[in-house]
Amino acid sequence: MAEGKLVTDTEVDEPDVTGEDSREVCLRDGLPPLPANGDSYEDRLKLAKVRACMNLLLQARILLGNMIEKGEASMDEKMKEREQRLAEEKRLRGNLTVQEIQAVLQRSAPGEDEEDLVKLIQELKAKLVVELRKNHALDRKLAKLDKRIALLIKNRGNLQMIMSNMKKKDDEKTHKRREARTINLNSKAVENYQDLFYLLQTEPRYLARVVYQVSADQMESFLETTILTLYGDAFSPREEFLVLRLFQLAMQHEISVIQQVSDFLQAETVVPKMIVTYNRRKQGLDYIQRVLGPVMNTVLETDRNMELNPLTIYIKMINEAEIRTGEKTKLERQVKPEEALDHPEVKRIVDSRLEELTDICKMFVEAILRSVNELPYGLRWICKQLADISKENLPDATELDIQRLIGYFVYYRFLNLAIVAPDSKGAQLVKKELTPLARKSCVVISKVLQNLFNLRVFVEDNKPDTISMMRLNPFLEEFKPKVAAYFDSLIKVDDPEDHLQVNKYMELTQKTKPMIQISLHEIFQTHAMVHKHLQGVAPEENDPLRKVMVDLGDPPEHLDLTEEEDRDIQLTLTNRFKVDVEEESDADRLYAETKELLIPILRVVPVKTSIQRLNLMDVLEHGIKFARETQDQELNTQIDTILKNLGTLESDGMLSKADNYEGFIRDVALEVINRNAIRDQQKKEVVRLQTTLKNLQFHQTYLEDQIKEYNSYLEDVLQSFYQQPTSKKKKGKSGESKIGPFKFAYNDLVKRGVLLDSEVPVVSRKKTVFYISSDEPGVFDIAAKIGGVNVHKMQLRFDDLLERHYNNISTLQLEQVTLSITLLIHLLNQLFMKGAKK
Repeated sequence: MAEGKLVTDTEVDEPDVTGEDSREVCLRDGLPPLPANGDSYEDRLKLAKVRACMNLLLQARILLGNMIEKGEASMDEKMKEREQRLAEEKRLRGNLTVQEIQAVLQRSAPGEDEEDLVKLIQELKAKLVVELRKNHALDRKLAKLDKRIALLIKNRGNLQMIMSNMKKKDDEKTHKRREARTINLNSKAVENYQDLFYLLQTEPRYLARVVYQVSADQMESFLETTILTLYGDAFSPREEFLVLRLFQLAMQHEISVIQQVSDFLQAETVVPKMIVTYNRRKQGLDYIQRVLGPVMNTVLETDRNMELNPLTIYIKMINEAEIRTGEKTKLERQVKPEEALDHPEVKRIVDSRLEELTDICKMFVEAILRSVNELPYGLRWICKQLADISKENLPDATELDIQRLIGYFVYYRFLNLAIVAPDSKGAQLVKKELTPLARKSCVVISKVLQNLFNLRVFVEDNKPDTISMMRLNPFLEEFKPKVAAYFDSLIKVDDPEDHLQVNKYMELTQKTKPMIQISLHEIFQTHAMVHKHLQGVAPEENDPLRKVMVDLGDPPEHLDLTEEEDRDIQLTLTNRFKVDVEEESDADRLYAETKELLIPILRVVPVKTSIQRLNLMDVLEHGIKFARETQDQELNTQIDTILKNLGTLESDGMLSKADNYEGFIRDVALEVINRNAIRDQQKKEVVRLQTTLKNLQFHQTYLEDQIKEYNSYLEDVLQSFYQQPTSKKKKGKSGESKIGPFKFAYNDLVKRGVLLDSEVPVVSRKKTVFYISSDEPGVFDIAAKIGGVNVHKMQLRFDDLLERHYNNISTLQLEQVTLSITLLIHLLNQLFMKGAKK
């Protein structure tokens, strides 16, 4: 019997012994020779069968024993894996006892808690708040000076225009016609739009809310405004950082309303549409042209026929044969795809084309796989976020689901568009027009690559070319592991702060204000969209966006501009609101400090052995005894501080003694388990804050220097526009020269419309006289006298009047009189501006 073979009774056949010697038969059949006692052949045969059955039973028993042993080992291994997995899940969720936390801390390297980074971060943030307030005040002062200079220059220009009498009637008519068809934004509207788009750009939460309110027919144009216009087509670290924050918020919103990974792939969801628009930026186009361009141009050098439908090839072969011979073919035209593929010539053509198609697909795949590090960083980070968010929020998502999700966004929503239509605006891989054969080839190549990057093979369906495509499955199976590894490598990227070297604090110290080029149509469309959905976008009454929208008012009624009416304008984005660092509440700060205090104590205090589960108070009491035994006063003081903090936090509702502070212990456990990662992030935060503080101090020096220059320039503007006192002018009592005073009776100012109202008694108004003079350019003194007696003096700055007018303030309320700002400006221009007619 062969080794390992089980012998059954059917294997011991009864031989035909008729006419043969029984001893010879036994020798021939491998049975023991007949003994001398005369046992028959039949007896020996039965004995052999019994022995075979016994051997079979023995082997079965051995086999069963091996199976049981392997089963028990497998079960033990599975139980061990399950226990390890549960322990890891428990650890990651922070479900550890105080003793377990102590054990983890005391196994780790000492010295990690020497520096209290939480306290350092809080101190740096407190300093940052102080510096920010200084910078904000300086920045607003500089902006005010800039505006006042601009208003003075504009005022001078307006006066010259009024005084000029050289316009012809034809010019006036032309101007009116041009004015009728040209849509202009006044300076105040431009300023408000600059404030609006600054908020939308730097606070992505607004756009992340608006984008889900946009109707389907407006989605494409709105996304172009949002992503391509607001964040720029070309790469800039600042804009890239901001647009990725927008994507993060949009993905977090979308994950909250879906049930499974495949829901991300639905065409009506917003994130895929956002990613398609994002990929149309210059970075995406450059990558496609650099990586896919050479391969595509090689493929399209020859006008290849990639038709793989056996029926199409079969019918074409028949038609060509009949044209060539002039005789009707004997081949049956109505056949199935399988029958068509059985024809030798059809099979030869399909084999040849499949071989060529495989080589071409390999070229594309290899180009894509080796260029993973050239893929736009933003797309890689978005895929990483999608993977992380899906794993965290969709527990049923498998590794294959995640990989297919990445493949959907990287290949189908990015690369595939360029392969299917290489001559499109979004690809521009070829400049010549594609032939029908070339376009068909691109579609076939895309179909194969789409299956590969979806980690699928071709399966039988009702499509006639599938029978040919299924023969590519060995190629797909060969490359599937490589593509899966590509996906894993693709999402291994740093966070934006590290990769782009940009963080949330840099916005506070930049000297150059961001600018965007935007069309009037885009401005009005965005205005209308935010206005319509303001309640959902900015629900809080004191939200800065609401204040800007109040200043803007209702959007223009007619948003459909003609090509002649629409035009691009440049907006310099400005922030008129005070910027503060997000500060924790006192309770949150105390909570974090108490965690930091507790961790080193748990590291130092020995683990108390007990058959019962110890709570936090048990361990702290043990710590007090340990401090007393070791005469460690510092440890005792720290425990007292923790006990005091716990009482304060409990009164604030942050934790509860009723559950033995289990929620607090869970947070401590998570802090300990993720200690290295948290400490690393804290160190990075410290560096960011220190760098920001340093930059803020540099920025303060810069702003102070700018303010000095602007003040000097303002004085120069005033002196160049307004008359200066000279020795020929009258002198005041102090001996200083001045211009004026110019005398105006009360009724004179009323007739000019300058004086609107006053508290001067009616009987005294005829005796009231106002004197207007100037000791320095742009600063005017007004003195009121009744019957020659000084009753009131006031001083006005011309740039302040211009700013009030700019802000649509029409009257100036003084102590006893109300003046019209516009007519007062006109009067002062007449009296004091150089070249003005009195």
